[in-house]
Amino acid sequence: MRIEGFAVEPILRVLRQQGLEIAALASRAWKRPARIAERTVTDALVEDKIRYLAWTVNQVTGAVQMTPEGLYGRRKPVAPLRRQEGLAGPSRGAVDRAMLIVTSRGGRSVRI
Repeated sequence: MRIEGFAVEPILRVLRQQGLEIAALASRAWKRPARIAERTVTDALVEDKIRYLAWTVNQVTGAVQMTPEGLYGRRKPVAPLRRQEGLAGPSRGAVDRAMLIVTSRGGRSVRI
């Protein structure tokens, strides 16, 4: 790696002279891009779809209001989400997390 010009030790030596203590492994970790988890990506897709399903603009007043899919908890938006293309059957957990973010409700108040 040093032959190819990827050595970080000379750079770290200069930084140490300036008063910064950085380990070589830490500097390599900073250069390496972090991977985004699959769950984060799918949650963002589900959240976008739920935001589209849960909110609508009233044509008469122009106010933004919730649709039944946004009002009645997780069970209402799951069926239309599973029918839409681009989502491979979102899990209940993904829908729950998205409902909590988008509607600040996301569940039933009583258990059956």
